[in-house]
Amino acid sequence: MPARPIRHFFGQVFILLLLAGLLMIPGFVSSPLGAQNSAGSLNSYIAECSSGDRAACGKAGMMLSDPQNRDFDAFLSLRYLQEGCKDFDGASCGRLALIYFDGEGDVDKDWDAASNFSQRGCAEQDRDGCDVAEAIFADSSSPYFDAEKALHYLDRNCGFGRWQSCMHQARILYNVGDYRNAEQLAAHACGPGGEDRKSICELAGTLKSRRLKMEQAEADQRAQQQAARQADYANKRAIVTSFIQKRDYDGAIYAAIYHSRTVDDAQYALTAAINAGAMGSIYIDNLHVLDYWFPSGNLNRVVNAEIASRSRGNDCGIFNCTNTPGASSRRWAAQNGGNTNSYRRPSSSGSSAPTGGLSSGDARKQVREKYRYAHCTMNNNANRNVC
Repeated sequence: MPARPIRHFFGQVFILLLLAGLLMIPGFVSSPLGAQNSAGSLNSYIAECSSGDRAACGKAGMMLSDPQNRDFDAFLSLRYLQEGCKDFDGASCGRLALIYFDGEGDVDKDWDAASNFSQRGCAEQDRDGCDVAEAIFADSSSPYFDAEKALHYLDRNCGFGRWQSCMHQARILYNVGDYRNAEQLAAHACGPGGEDRKSICELAGTLKSRRLKMEQAEADQRAQQQAARQADYANKRAIVTSFIQKRDYDGAIYAAIYHSRTVDDAQYALTAAINAGAMGSIYIDNLHVLDYWFPSGNLNRVVNAEIASRSRGNDCGIFNCTNTPGASSRRWAAQNGGNTNSYRRPSSSGSSAPTGGLSSGDARKQVREKYRYAHCTMNNNANRNVC
């Protein structure tokens, strides 16, 4: 970004405005009495500054750095302005930034000093300091260019109402793809004026049009997705209904569990089976799934009653009876004439038992990770985005 003109205190426009404002004050003329009063105030501030009053130092520095003051001395003002800046006087810091930014009188241009004082002044809400900081850090051709600081001071100046800062920030955000915030800033900068303001108004309009189109496209996509979900749900419900119409209630429940895979369809099929008095036709494994899907309430009571009516003493339900506690010992006893103590460990003499094997937990973890890799990663699997 090329260096832009800043609101320079020493500019001719400021001087003319200052003179016009002073001449409008009743009784004000450039008179020896006015000069004496100015000199008296300056001498008073300098005396107070010498006594350790840093606020007075800042006021003395502001007077000395004012081109309209008869005692104007930019070089001498530095001493007092620096003391004021040390006292966190934002105006003193901002004035120092202005002086060092372009150089004035016997003071050479010094952007190291200008960047330092501009940041300190802006931190105290001084607009001159913020202006100089933006001019220094937002100049992409300058060795002082700093994108993070540039955005910070552009934002600060935009907040102060400086439309040029809003415009520059909008264009930066547009170029990095942040269109929504760029639109807001461009709209804020838009207004009557020259070509720059006309162009930023056009950008605001373009971004608004783009946003509205995107919002409409997103709304259309959501509507299509919703319609597709509803159609899919209706199709699955129709399959369950077709089984119910044929009085195949076990088929209806199977379709609800393994095709629809929704509790709503399972409830629909199960309720139809209950109303038809057809619970006895439901496959036992499907009943156990329904027991899991409906852990409480009337449907759970009906399902469990049907399971209980079919249960035997050694029935393990959907679980493997051989893995219940004590099952292994019972099988051993049955094979060895009822003796549960005939098993002996192999002798420890000879080769030692292998060590360093995986624990069961580690083994399960390895298997799980292999499945995860196969499901989510291998061969550019379609599931990679949901894992």
